[in-house]
Amino acid sequence: MALVIGVTGISGSGKSRLCSLLAEGHEERITVLCQDSFYNGCGSIDPDVYNFDDLSSLDVESIKLAIHNCKNRQQPNEIPVYDHSQHKRTGYRNLDPTHVVLVEGHMMFQDPAIRDAVDYLLFVDTDMDIAIVRRLKRDIAERGRNVNEVTSRYMRHVRQASLKTLEIRSKADFVIPNNNSFTNAANLLQYYIESVLDRKSAKQ
Repeated sequence: MALVIGVTGISGSGKSRLCSLLAEGHEERITVLCQDSFYNGCGSIDPDVYNFDDLSSLDVESIKLAIHNCKNRQQPNEIPVYDHSQHKRTGYRNLDPTHVVLVEGHMMFQDPAIRDAVDYLLFVDTDMDIAIVRRLKRDIAERGRNVNEVTSRYMRHVRQASLKTLEIRSKADFVIPNNNSFTNAANLLQYYIESVLDRKSAKQ
């Protein structure tokens, strides 16, 4: 069975960056499973008013199935391909089995069954004001949004979602502070993951 580690925290906390650091150099042996792949899409609802930061916007059952298949290294393990510019799924891709799986997202661990499906849950802890600045920079640079769009969505939906996500902090196995840097924590996690990979490789 694979080791499955959940990585959560409010939007802009640094979850994706942590996963990238942990997987760096081990792309063939570590899978990163992102919440962003599992949006239902907004259908006929105007995407400017649709709440993408509520748990109901996710296909929770597909997330649980994907984690189960990852943990048991089962095939095929089809993961949705979601296009954020079109706000809909555009297909599926097969996820190859690996020995370590990082499951990353800011909302999905509000679901108790998803929390129970991972072996460990890491909470990347960042102050909300720092996180919103990071989100603002990211959405402008990577998603082509302007300041008004980002701040409007934050006040309507993201802030409330962040407050719900903060409630998960007490349920996490490990809390990683990231107001400045999580380099030391990332290094320790890398060491642990590499030891897991070495043990599993030795058994083959």
